[in-house]
Amino acid sequence: MSKPIENLAILGLQWGDEGKGKLVDLLSANFRNAVRFQGGNNAGHTVVVNGESIALHQVPSGALHPECFLVVGSGVVLNLEVFHQELERLRDRGVEVLDRLLLSDKAHVILPYYIAIDNWRESGSNRIGTTGRGIGPTYETKAARLGLRLGDLKRPDGLLERISNIYTETRLKIGDAAPLPAPEAVLKDLQEQIKPLLKCIGNAQEYLYDAWKRGESLLFEGAQATMLDIDHGTYPFVTSSNCSIGGLFTGTGLPPKALNKVLGVAKAYTTRVGAGPFPSELSGPVAEHIRQAGHEFGTTTGRPRRCGWFDAAVVRHSCRLNGADGVGLMKLDVLDGLDSIGLVKGYRGADGNTLTAMPSSIHDLENTEQIIEYFDGWPEPTKGVKSWNALPAQAQRYLKAIEEAVETPIEYVSTGPNRGEGLLLPGRSLT
Repeated sequence: MSKPIENLAILGLQWGDEGKGKLVDLLSANFRNAVRFQGGNNAGHTVVVNGESIALHQVPSGALHPECFLVVGSGVVLNLEVFHQELERLRDRGVEVLDRLLLSDKAHVILPYYIAIDNWRESGSNRIGTTGRGIGPTYETKAARLGLRLGDLKRPDGLLERISNIYTETRLKIGDAAPLPAPEAVLKDLQEQIKPLLKCIGNAQEYLYDAWKRGESLLFEGAQATMLDIDHGTYPFVTSSNCSIGGLFTGTGLPPKALNKVLGVAKAYTTRVGAGPFPSELSGPVAEHIRQAGHEFGTTTGRPRRCGWFDAAVVRHSCRLNGADGVGLMKLDVLDGLDSIGLVKGYRGADGNTLTAMPSSIHDLENTEQIIEYFDGWPEPTKGVKSWNALPAQAQRYLKAIEEAVETPIEYVSTGPNRGEGLLLPGRSLT
């Protein structure tokens, strides 16, 4: 890789699980700082090094590069118990991060009560397919101005009363549907969990601003993806944070001019976890081929992912929203062996007219007709291919059609899970 530009954001363009972790890992060796700015442990980024898979949920994916400083911004909600488990798994692999980790004192803490609310809701008729990690209720409590932030845990006076208030509200919501730990027990656990991390808690906004002014390079790692954005995704089947470009600035405190480039990430097909509209969804043998070849099971939950053709309407919408300068296209090799490959180029509405924008109503989206173009599969595998000229002609035609349909240049194509399996398109650069 060439020397990076100053600051780069890597954002998902579909419904998550696009392979952002691989690109962050691939690029973070060239960056001084890797920054996570939103989401919680409902996100999972998988990095494969020397054939060994490492799943990261709350620690930025730059963790595997010892010279990379790690920042968890104010837009993140943190489960301290899970965070410690992740740190322990990294230590088991010889990776220590506490001496190069900054946790925003404004980041909110996930409490057991929020997980109870999540599970209570998902057990009812209005379930939307969340991971049950308490992420949504944490953001709700944040917006209601009742939440606990990491900085609060450095000042224990009054914490018991605040936790008791959250306990009371939770009990009023869910009644006797689930047992809840006493506030005293929750406070004791928090005090134990925060002790090893106290030295890591600080003013992340000030650090990032000073790093930007010093000219240090910043790599911003998005969690989830644009179609799960609370404002711009397929509401209400979305996550509870802004995982498009706006969340970067609110989740770090940096101004927009601090960002130099946006790289959007998409799979060469489409997947979705949980409920919600999915126009290009497939069923039967083709869907199962994609699921098995792509190991399409949730990093966080293990749930099988719904699989479908590449949806250019979705990715075009996301590229426009985020101002994507280029696209990293992942998992092309998963399509190896298929005789025919579909590309959803757009939708027709109920009136028969071609839609020019993504519908905001899921009812409208579910009642569209797909405009699909089919391409011949390729006779030779793309697995491990490292140059454009080595790709089969059929794969090249497919990639060119995607690029034209999403109106954004493809810069990188992944042909396997390992760091070295992929290629830059001629004349393109990731940085």
